[in-house]
Amino acid sequence: MAITFNTNQLNGLAGVTVDGVYCRIQSARVRKYDATTNPSVAVHWDIFCEVILHQNASARNASGEYPAWPNRLRSRSIDSFIFTYDPTSNSNPFAQAYTALKAQLANDSLASSIADA
Repeated sequence: MAITFNTNQLNGLAGVTVDGVYCRIQSARVRKYDATTNPSVAVHWDIFCEVILHQNASARNASGEYPAWPNRLRSRSIDSFIFTYDPTSNSNPFAQAYTALKAQLANDSLASSIADA
């Protein structure tokens, strides 16, 4: 799974819009919060996502399965997110994370032209 989008939120490129940025979720960790972790918090689930960006799919594929840091684009605004996770859903954590990521990028005006890759 991956998505593409246009953004002007890349580090070192202030105000410059880069089209067709290729985005993959590197990791998605699910955590349950309940009274044992914090008595004042209602039971809920979160998913923590780490995101990796590349100029395009070709640049990502050329760098191998575990891309070297110099091949990645950086964005403090887009490199990690926390979303609510629904354990009763039929979709896996990565599917839920991609759906939430697309919505978050659009809602926070971090990206435009968001599409599945």
